[in-house]
Amino acid sequence: MIAANFIPNSMFRILKKFIWAMLGVAAIQHASGFSIFGPAESFQTPTLDYITRYYYGNDTELGGPKNFGEGSRLNVPIITYGYDSTFLDYFGSKGVAAVDSAMAVMNSLPNASSVKLSKFLTQNNQAINYTAQALALTDIKSTVMSIMLEHMGLIGETHVWDLRNAAPLPNGTCLFEYLVIERNYDPVTYNPSAYVNGVQYGYTIWNGCPNGVQVSDAIEQSVNLTSPAQFSYTAVATRYGQQIGGYYLGITRDDMGGLAYLYRGNNYVYEGLDSDSVASGFPSSAYEPISLTPTNAVTNGVFQGLLGGVGKITFVKVAYDSLLGQAFTPRTYHYSIPMLTNGAVQQLHITRTVTQPDIVFAAGDLVGPATTYPITYNAYNRTIVYIPSGVVNLGLDAVPVDVIAPQEVITFNNVTPVWVNLSPAFLDSTQTYLYPVLLWGSFNGSTNAPVLFPTGASIESLEQQVLAGGPSIPLGTYNPISLTGAATNVAVGGTTGTTP
Repeated sequence: MIAANFIPNSMFRILKKFIWAMLGVAAIQHASGFSIFGPAESFQTPTLDYITRYYYGNDTELGGPKNFGEGSRLNVPIITYGYDSTFLDYFGSKGVAAVDSAMAVMNSLPNASSVKLSKFLTQNNQAINYTAQALALTDIKSTVMSIMLEHMGLIGETHVWDLRNAAPLPNGTCLFEYLVIERNYDPVTYNPSAYVNGVQYGYTIWNGCPNGVQVSDAIEQSVNLTSPAQFSYTAVATRYGQQIGGYYLGITRDDMGGLAYLYRGNNYVYEGLDSDSVASGFPSSAYEPISLTPTNAVTNGVFQGLLGGVGKITFVKVAYDSLLGQAFTPRTYHYSIPMLTNGAVQQLHITRTVTQPDIVFAAGDLVGPATTYPITYNAYNRTIVYIPSGVVNLGLDAVPVDVIAPQEVITFNNVTPVWVNLSPAFLDSTQTYLYPVLLWGSFNGSTNAPVLFPTGASIESLEQQVLAGGPSIPLGTYNPISLTGAATNVAVGGTTGTTP
């Protein structure tokens, strides 16, 4: 107490600011999180709502959430993409423009090794186009952004909490003992985190057993009960977060945090190359990329080693005329990946020859079988493969991880629109649920009318169908938008930043 009398008031103010600053830093570090994925583990079964996710409308995921250090990624810095005839027939040039704009957003992202996460939004990254919302349109650009983040190795907010086990109790029907795990990691500290973009999640275990469904899941719920989880998903990697009439302004801080973790140059993982790539050695070095076990090796003719992240993925559009059957002109790319070998970092030179687009956008009928209830439909379908490491155990200093292959076919549902009828009360065109499901559109915050797909569809006709018997939306004055407040880099503790 006596000593305090000799500390000037200005010093107290400095100390107070320092303490609050440190508390703010600590809070921010615990207000973020991302989830990564790879091939499903043995316990990740549909019974625990993995892969085929019953709770989310029988949606299908391409893998399961992984433990820290085990997530899959691409290791090709240049990914080519093109469109086949089915996509061009249905979506036309405006659909191509929408997908291209999504790829432009991905190409604008910084290198993973030099990213500043404070430049990215946390909240209010999704705006609403009211005209598109009234017409029940889904923005194809935003959808492609979400798919690309998935292709790069992120899986979204519905795996902050997951079930590891569900054991039936001996003293009752539909009673279980559950073990819950956390598969979400802070992009700064890499510690497990219950936060994504400042939203804290708890969970409620859902059990479908009483309704005859042998599925359980730990369902994320916002700790702030006034903002249920289904309305608070913020990460673009979370496909269930995209709203009807909603469009993303970019990717969020925690999306970028996950990419920064996966693709930073010093994230060394034992992994292989895709079949189109050939390792051509190190520059000015006596080392060769073979026979240097256990650091690297050739397995089944494919090079494998302790490789760092490629830093940045660039998506390049290529000509691909599947309708006319014209031959694709092969492209050859040369690049380097950091590699850890014999205790030193070298740049491994790689030559990759592409004989067809890595990613092909298509369109097709993805409505489920009509003999099961409920009738399901997929907005889109996609297929990827994993490149196995070929190694079971490398010891404590390396974990073998399967790589995401560059190739992916993305098919958008072209059976649209669909109206839902249900016995016994809703059985004619005047007694449906009054709005169609799965309508593709392209829109933003401008005053331009939303683009409606398929090519040639009439937005005026759709208005009359959606608003049957009611007043039409006035033509020519489209899209008053809402951001639910100003776009900010909201953290915690009341701190608000500005839009970059």
